[in-house]
Amino acid sequence: MSDIDWSALANKAASQTDSEFKSQLAGLTSLKTSDIDTFITESKISNTDALEVLKQINNASLTNNEKASAISSIQNGVGFLVKLVSKVV
Repeated sequence: MSDIDWSALANKAASQTDSEFKSQLAGLTSLKTSDIDTFITESKISNTDALEVLKQINNASLTNNEKASAISSIQNGVGFLVKLVSKVV
């Protein structure tokens, strides 16, 4: 069996996944992928947690206080939300 650089493959897969995530998020908003990359990096949030924040924002069955509470319990969720809002406002 030939030598396979598993670390390089894992890094490439993670990069492709991150790139795809940013492209899809850009497609759902008026933001550029470079903007998305910047505020995800600055807020130090994982893609999974970023999606959870967006899910909570979009949850029509929750009050604003319930959304705020849910987002505050997500690691780096508040920082991500602040960065997101700063790009929109």
